[in-house]
Amino acid sequence: MDAVRGRHDSALRDIEHALRAPSGTRRELRVNQTVPGLPGPALRPDLQVYNHDQRTVAVVDLAVAFDRQDSDDAASSGLAKAAAEKAAKYAGIKRHLERQGWKVHLSALVYGSLGSVAASNYTVYTEHLGLLKRDAKRLDRTLSVQCIQSSRRI
Repeated sequence: MDAVRGRHDSALRDIEHALRAPSGTRRELRVNQTVPGLPGPALRPDLQVYNHDQRTVAVVDLAVAFDRQDSDDAASSGLAKAAAEKAAKYAGIKRHLERQGWKVHLSALVYGSLGSVAASNYTVYTEHLGLLKRDAKRLDRTLSVQCIQSSRRI
């Protein structure tokens, strides 16, 4: 189980490093922390990026899922199922932040254990997390290769 957790944490560190680059807006990055003021179970999404100027927050969780597709339907893939599970898990956080006046983008970054990349990752990186297109593409490629390499040890 340590290898599985290590694969996830390694990918999360790379994403955090890319997001820590200087930006012109007043952003707060919270990594693997609870949402301030949220009552109930202590959910800790992998990334929370607060833009205090625009009053928006991106709540993003990372998943490295098994590359499996039961049918031709795209929704049956392991990546789509992982993204849906993350959205359901953190729906309460979204409601809590919206009640506080934040515009919330709740999403998942999903990679396959054999190197596949969810199509929505690019949008999450560029539109929700504010990365440049070239940085998003480079990060997607890097993490895809890392997932393949680290999955060999599992």
